[in-house]
Amino acid sequence: MNILYRFISSVSLTATVLLAAVSCDKAGNGTGSGDSDGGGTSVPMERPDELVTDIFTAYPSGKNACIDSYLTLTFASAPQMGSSGKIRILDAAGETVDMIDVADIRPSESRPQMTGTTLFNTAMDAIGSSSTGYYRIVYYNPLTISGNTVTVRLHSDKLDYDGEYQVEIEAGAIIADGFDGIAPGEWTFSVMPRPSKDGEVTVGSRDCDFMTVQGAVIFANSCGQSYEMTVSVSAGIYEEQLYIRGKNKLTIKGSGKDETVIRFANSEMMTNGVGQGVTSAPSPGEAVGKTGGRSVVLVENCDMLRFEDLSIINTYGDGSQAETIYFNSEDGRLIAVNCHFSSEQDTIELKGWSYFSGCRITGDVDFIWGYPKAALFEACEICSYDRGYIVQARCGKGDRGFVFLDCDLTSGSGVGNGSVYLARSGGDSRYYDNVSYINCSMSEHIAAAGWYSSPVPNPSSGNVINGWKEYGSTDESGSALDVSSRFESSWQLPASFYEEYYSDAEAVFSDCPYGVSWLAL
Repeated sequence: MNILYRFISSVSLTATVLLAAVSCDKAGNGTGSGDSDGGGTSVPMERPDELVTDIFTAYPSGKNACIDSYLTLTFASAPQMGSSGKIRILDAAGETVDMIDVADIRPSESRPQMTGTTLFNTAMDAIGSSSTGYYRIVYYNPLTISGNTVTVRLHSDKLDYDGEYQVEIEAGAIIADGFDGIAPGEWTFSVMPRPSKDGEVTVGSRDCDFMTVQGAVIFANSCGQSYEMTVSVSAGIYEEQLYIRGKNKLTIKGSGKDETVIRFANSEMMTNGVGQGVTSAPSPGEAVGKTGGRSVVLVENCDMLRFEDLSIINTYGDGSQAETIYFNSEDGRLIAVNCHFSSEQDTIELKGWSYFSGCRITGDVDFIWGYPKAALFEACEICSYDRGYIVQARCGKGDRGFVFLDCDLTSGSGVGNGSVYLARSGGDSRYYDNVSYINCSMSEHIAAAGWYSSPVPNPSSGNVINGWKEYGSTDESGSALDVSSRFESSWQLPASFYEEYYSDAEAVFSDCPYGVSWLAL
């Protein structure tokens, strides 16, 4: 997997790197810069009072570090990770507030699948904070190396605003010419005061309130569930997983979907199941209990969550279930505008009410799926980078389900004609296969049958709300498609029902208890 390639704000972005990261082919795999363990490259930041020796330069040192700062050491020659040794963060009184045992760290491809009985160690993180009382248990990348720079990521929410800290690195934890560790008192830094901005905080590697998106999310939670907050994220690639719990009216806004990228390598092969939060963070050696799931972003109990002008990419890329986002909010609302979501299988999993406008969704097998009351994709590109199925719906009877309005169904290079189906059923009679394609253009990768017929969907024949439906399907040139060979259970929607139920966002969300004013862009 690709490692973090973080840009400081004074450096102009290289468009070819970022465009590759969000290309249709292979969900962003093979892009960016660095080694294969999903870690992070850090560009040393020009801050005053940096710790400088003949061997290395370290950050942070001095005053006003971000509360979620990475630790970086840039050596005169290439370092290596040791096989043992601990890295500790001590407070002003000398008490340990965080610790990483290098012996716990494994490359991502060597990590055993995390289950409820897995024993927690320091190469795992409990993402969250006391302000929510919930934590997401995940693997993360505590120590990574790129070139001459070592990056150490602390565990979530371990430092305090205005706090003073010391870094201790035992000999052997990092191997470099002339380096024999750092004793307490040799490397010190202090954290900036709590941000005071009203309704907005910034994320970036320089001159920002936070260095990580999750750090800003934790701050937003501390302001109260219904306090409206915008997190403005600078251009760059942020190698991290997010846990957004119990927060309403939160907007995470990037600098453009080709410029601000949140990504991580996670999958069913690493973490069992879709995951959920737990009410206490385990200690090392304690059973995990519940995993934090295989997505990059896990959302629970939220309403009016908005993503804008960014990409979320799951870079696992080895044919496993690997969501970018799991929106687990039964009655919540999710809005995404001008965003890119890219993985392979199960890219997006939804519940509640969702509206995607001008977005790009990339994947192969069931890459848009879940249990939504209504999920509208309007003027989006739905890109299949390999053969497979676009949608698997598990809706309630009478729910509008997945609706694609004025979308372009495209494919990556090498995807064969007739190799992709509009949807397939999960074959569970408890759920309804409610999927509608309205005025969508479909390239030749879509199978002539359109819909995959085994198992037969529920209901077996579509109607105005339930089942599989199409209206106004065209080819790439805008000419009407011949749908005479479509699967017999799909339904070509009459014009009168199109106008009443599917012609625009207001019609699709006509049954939404929140009304339609929240759809305003």
